[in-house]
Amino acid sequence: MKKIRFKILFPAFTAMFHALSIMFHALTAIFPAFVLITVLLMASSCEKVVDEPPLTINNLKGIFVVCEGIFGQANGDISFYDSETGRTTKNLYYSANGVEPGDVVQSFAIADTLGFIVVNNSQKVTVVNMRNFKVVKHITGFSYPRSVVRAGENTVYVSDGNGTADNFIYKIDIPALEISGSLPLSSGPEKLIRADSKVYAAISGGWNNDGNTVIRIDPLTFSVTNTYTVASAPVDIAADKDNNIWAYCKGVADYTNWPDVSYNDAGISRINISENTVNTFPISSMSSSGISNIAAGKDGSTIYYLNDALYSVPVTATVLPENKLADQMFYGLDVDPQTGNIVCLDAVNSRAVVYNTAGVKQFEFETAKFPCSVVFSY
Repeated sequence: MKKIRFKILFPAFTAMFHALSIMFHALTAIFPAFVLITVLLMASSCEKVVDEPPLTINNLKGIFVVCEGIFGQANGDISFYDSETGRTTKNLYYSANGVEPGDVVQSFAIADTLGFIVVNNSQKVTVVNMRNFKVVKHITGFSYPRSVVRAGENTVYVSDGNGTADNFIYKIDIPALEISGSLPLSSGPEKLIRADSKVYAAISGGWNNDGNTVIRIDPLTFSVTNTYTVASAPVDIAADKDNNIWAYCKGVADYTNWPDVSYNDAGISRINISENTVNTFPISSMSSSGISNIAAGKDGSTIYYLNDALYSVPVTATVLPENKLADQMFYGLDVDPQTGNIVCLDAVNSRAVVYNTAGVKQFEFETAKFPCSVVFSY
């Protein structure tokens, strides 16, 4: 698939750009695929969720796909692919509860028998029972929740804040299912991961995209123990086999030559945790949709990332590759820890496409609207 260019997709927006620039800048900072969402929103009316057969399974084991839905329409969901039967449930939450989860389903994490769903524009985290996906509780008190990760045996963390206000990492007590602490930040946080008993957070800057750090948090003290300077606007991070952290930094959008958009200081930064050093691989040509997702392979020796296509790079590399592993633009990806396959998300066509490590397509399945991230449970 060829690189998507704004001037091809949106010639009608050029005349009104200046009047809408402030809103557009904010929304593209929130959602890298906002322009794609806008097209679908204009081309289609609000659609009802199609009823699916009631769930009869006792345990959910397989691939969960987080689907944002269209901003303002509250039609996102969690899709589920059963790895044993090959059955797909496009709207798992709706099938289990009879209602949609809310507006912009952003991220998802599993902690034993509970699942934690971040619903960004509904300012909440919904807790579900992983045996049947029925709601256990809605946790509120967030302003702009983004990412969720299990931080310890009894805690999960949620990144929150748009960069202009209310920038925190919140701690949720799992037994009580309540917010039990908050860690204030100077800038908007994004992706959270756990590696080598620590939690790492990408500080992108939120709407302003003025952040350029990754922080390390000690779950024992719930405090920042180190800060690493990376390229501009880190939005996704992954840990390799040596527990080094790879940060995908989308850079700061430059609209000077609109409708052509460029990104300044974009790149992939590799943080060597043991040596406390950072090495950045610049990306001179970012996808015009600002897509920037990264994941580590099954054994942690390979890093996969998205730009205008799917790429792979060995963790020992000194430069980024030029060859594409799969020549298609995707909106999200992750690696199946059981098979090593790369699950890539096609937001335009609402589907997940699964490749092996050689870039050969294995299979695909349908998802709810705008799939953005993947979680596995085995």
